[in-house]
Amino acid sequence: MGRRWRRRPFANHRLRADDCRRHPRVWIEIGSYNGSQSARRTARCIRLADELTHYAPAGAFEAKSRTVNGEYRVYARYVGAPR
Repeated sequence: MGRRWRRRPFANHRLRADDCRRHPRVWIEIGSYNGSQSARRTARCIRLADELTHYAPAGAFEAKSRTVNGEYRVYARYVGAPR
């Protein structure tokens, strides 16, 4: 029997980016993902502001993916615009 993935709600990146800016240097959960690749790719897109333009300019956010209780989660924090 194949593994069944449950549908996860989409992350509202605009709201999450605004939350991060309001609370600089505080890690905020962006969302949970079905797979580790999806979580890592999302974290990379946040760091580079690639495809997820709410996190622009590139380098203004740090992001990481973590496994918590079998879920793949992405966390980000605002560190300020790069100089």
